[in-house]
Amino acid sequence: QGRYWSALAILRCVMSSPAAAIATLGKQIENRGDSVDLLDDELMSSYVYDPTEQEQSTDATPTVEIGSQDSDRRKLAQFLKNARAIDPKQDRKLEVMIDRVKNLLAEGLNPIVWCRYIATANYVAKQLQQELEKKKNGSTRVIAITGEQSEDERETRLEELKGYSQRVMVATDCLSEGVNLQTHFQAAIHYDLPWNPNRLEQREGRIDRYGQKAPVVRTCLLYGSDNKIDLAVLEVLIRKAVAIRKTLGVSVPLPIDGGVQTAIFKSLFEYSDGDKQLSLDLFKDQSPEISEVHRRWDSAVNREKQSMTKFAQAGIKPEEIEKELQETDRVLGNADDVERFVRTACERLGHGMKREKQCDAPRTGLREPQTNVKHYWIVSSLPDCLQNVIKEKSLIAFHEPVAEGVEYIGRNHPIVERLASFLLEESLTNQQNPTAARCGYIITKDVTQRTNLLLLRLRYLIGNLDGAATAPLMSEECIVAGFTGSPRNPQWLSSDQALELLKSASASSNANAEIKRKAVGDLIDRWPELSGHLVNLAGERAQGLSATYDRIRVATRGKQRQSIEPQIPMDLLGLLILNPQ
Repeated sequence: QGRYWSALAILRCVMSSPAAAIATLGKQIENRGDSVDLLDDELMSSYVYDPTEQEQSTDATPTVEIGSQDSDRRKLAQFLKNARAIDPKQDRKLEVMIDRVKNLLAEGLNPIVWCRYIATANYVAKQLQQELEKKKNGSTRVIAITGEQSEDERETRLEELKGYSQRVMVATDCLSEGVNLQTHFQAAIHYDLPWNPNRLEQREGRIDRYGQKAPVVRTCLLYGSDNKIDLAVLEVLIRKAVAIRKTLGVSVPLPIDGGVQTAIFKSLFEYSDGDKQLSLDLFKDQSPEISEVHRRWDSAVNREKQSMTKFAQAGIKPEEIEKELQETDRVLGNADDVERFVRTACERLGHGMKREKQCDAPRTGLREPQTNVKHYWIVSSLPDCLQNVIKEKSLIAFHEPVAEGVEYIGRNHPIVERLASFLLEESLTNQQNPTAARCGYIITKDVTQRTNLLLLRLRYLIGNLDGAATAPLMSEECIVAGFTGSPRNPQWLSSDQALELLKSASASSNANAEIKRKAVGDLIDRWPELSGHLVNLAGERAQGLSATYDRIRVATRGKQRQSIEPQIPMDLLGLLILNPQ
């Protein structure tokens, strides 16, 4: 078993690149360690296969030996000599890849070149640097990111690469999971054909995901037309994975459990003549090993079909879900709300933003113009609370899509979180002169009678109505309520009216400070008179949320019903009194 894995590992390295061949063959000749019978089977298979369940792929070349006989070492030494004699200019695989990279860059697309081994990635990056960096007047940058570097070093190198208008990243699968690369790359080249279609999707998933600005993501898969192993993997694994995705609309991972992966690749070899010669044998559909792979994969496909039917993803109507998303935006804030908050907060802190109407951001590299971008903002200076969050003179936007070089600011962006945290803490600690006060009083032309706006926090217990013995969940939200008249007999505004007044009402004249303090103090003193009305308001809000849950449950054909119980009393977080002109 050890000789089997070692031979296959060496074969993968040799097929990858001359550099990988030299790295692994050299180690085989130098190594005089333990017998191959003592090799760890799981470790060796990780060098050969492309396991996707590991946190980080093994991108180093194998260090164990295939055998200890002198005749074996002489053969390996000759193989090593042949590999060293290969001129990169005669490397057909490298030549095709460089040509493809040039074409992609000419189209305005920045590619990632995915490699299996560190030696191959460094070899490819070096050749690309010689071909591109010296001929592009410093506008093109090529780097390699592999398992040799720490995570911090990888992030630093990636940030450096983002500063170039044309960029090429050569990477191993150490970056194929958990890293978002969609904002700076629009194409992927698989320099080494992965022996697991799951790995293929992981690589492409780093750029083909939400936030990608390119209308089309390009991918390119290199394989040897005269390489029986490449053709076998392509035919039996890759093409079947693609066909499944086209049929179902989703990918079904290749099930790798038990001895499946061993069976797949063991069928590549036939042992004969006392194991003196290993001969390649193309995958055969009728072989029991391949039949077992197809059987398990087809079973996984059938389970996915049943899951899609059970959960009715295909039956969900987008227009129904869109209504709920709009309601979410109304409560949590949409792009316009985020823009107003960030701009106003920066102005209050003495640091403005300059509006830039022209779309003169660094070019995205795409031929199609950015037609639906409203405008950009240039951060002219930063308040202290935003130091190390964003750079001064940065170009930002609050509406998608954005061009390359422009940072998108959404609800969960660190800028929004940092400003919100700072203003909230300061409003509680700086009671004399806070940037954002919890209480306010303005004279305005936007109302015809005195109107009181309340910022309330309401908590709920969400339980299961179907008898399941599960603990209820605690949830909370902030709501804006408004009323006219006295607290004893309030006339409540609709939630939309209250929100709109909070957003748009502006002061038209100054009011005496003593009048402001008296009006706010009187309303706070009479706060208990609102308790009964607020209980009713909480009940109405809970009923509205229950109706939303029911609509989503019906749309998704879900069975579990929810109970929503408001927790009284509400918390008064802030208030604003609007007095007519």
